[in-house]
Amino acid sequence: MKIKLALATFVFATTMATGFAQAGVFVPAAGFGSQYGDLGAKFMYREDNMALYVGAGVGGAAVGFHIAPSANSQHVFGAQYASGSDVFDSEDLILATYDYHFSGFSGRGWTLGGGLGTADYDGGRRNGDSKTVAVFNVGYKF
Repeated sequence: MKIKLALATFVFATTMATGFAQAGVFVPAAGFGSQYGDLGAKFMYREDNMALYVGAGVGGAAVGFHIAPSANSQHVFGAQYASGSDVFDSEDLILATYDYHFSGFSGRGWTLGGGLGTADYDGGRRNGDSKTVAVFNVGYKF
């Protein structure tokens, strides 16, 4: 499962290096939830109303993207792959996400959101199971 995260991180880095114009900005954030590796940091590359991100923290790691209707929109949609979540006791999470940015997508400040998707359990009492999960995220963009 760590190989999937390494591959996703490689694709993310390659896309950032070759697929985007120089108009974007890097945005650091910290918080709690699957986007932040349970409790940690998220680094986004944002261009207009889209962003790609990598999150890493105490319990896991994540890669994903955000799309907003406009750069100033408070409502942001996306998808995410997370690996090794201690909070959800899972190896892999694949989620559709929604975040509310209090200062707008392009502004600094608090974000509150969640996701809905599937979690694969590869150890313990749930070995081999896939379950539907809902996650909660709260963070601050610097």
